Amino acid sequence: MKKFINKIALYTFFILLIGNGIAFLSLYVLGKSQLYKNQFVKNGVKEKHFDYVVLGSSTGLTTLDTKLIDKTLNTSGLNISMDDTSLSSHYLMLQYFLSLGKTTDQLILCVTPGDLQNPVNELNNNDYRFLTEVQDTLIYNYYDRMEQGGLKVLAYSKFMPILGVSYYNNELFYPSLYAFLKPNKRNRFDDKGNFTYPQIKNNIEKGIVSNIETSYLNPSFLKIKKLCKQKGIDLVVYQSPIYRKNVVFPTNEDFKIINHSTILPEELFYDNIHVNSKGRTFCTLAFCKEIKNP
Repeated sequence: MKKFINKIALYTFFILLIGNGIAFLSLYVLGKSQLYKNQFVKNGVKEKHFDYVVLGSSTGLTTLDTKLIDKTLNTSGLNISMDDTSLSSHYLMLQYFLSLGKTTDQLILCVTPGDLQNPVNELNNNDYRFLTEVQDTLIYNYYDRMEQGGLKVLAYSKFMPILGVSYYNNELFYPSLYAFLKPNKRNRFDDKGNFTYPQIKNNIEKGIVSNIETSYLNPSFLKIKKLCKQKGIDLVVYQSPIYRKNVVFPTNEDFKIINHSTILPEELFYDNIHVNSKGRTFCTLAFCKEIKNP
């Protein structure tokens, strides 16, 4: 019996050793690629300074075209937005961007009213993409703070990478094989970090125009605001179009607000909160006009 238990223990040890080795290699390969936005910012962006960066979730990723902004205003910008995230991830991305020795004069923070007034920060669906940098204290502390429950899969991956890679195998292990073959391939964004939805007819349900009042309760928003002040970054809050909704912001003098919630013709929506390719051009040019003539 003792011999049997020893064999089981030995086999388990080797399985974990091999599994962790494979997981480590997966994260290493991904970490050297440009597949996800944080790897792109680290490995695919050679410039150190920008006139502005666009930061947000999928609305930030798809509403403002940095290439068109640069062409119109003769600037140098970058889109560091990541889909399916919220302000807690935006704060992490901004910290990560700055930790790489990169700087910006201006932060265009793309917000949503629900997120902005949410007093509770939670882990986001795509936060696993930072797992390639879990050895970085910044990333580890974020996971450790944000994960709830006994087994913190992301945080504990610092010590046992098999935890995160096996849990997010479709998002990490298989993409790492692809990244090994094509390390410069990007996941649904161009060489400036932008993405656009196609020009198709939307099937949005009609409704009456209504107001959405928001407030600045989100702890991560307040941290972003504070960090911008510390680093001398000009903060601009940008509200992208929302179908038949008018977002009402509280009055403030600390930062500029560009509210495009009601600016878009209805045929230029892709869905209720995203614009199509023509809508992106429309919003970008309107944004340039407001930035150029405050």
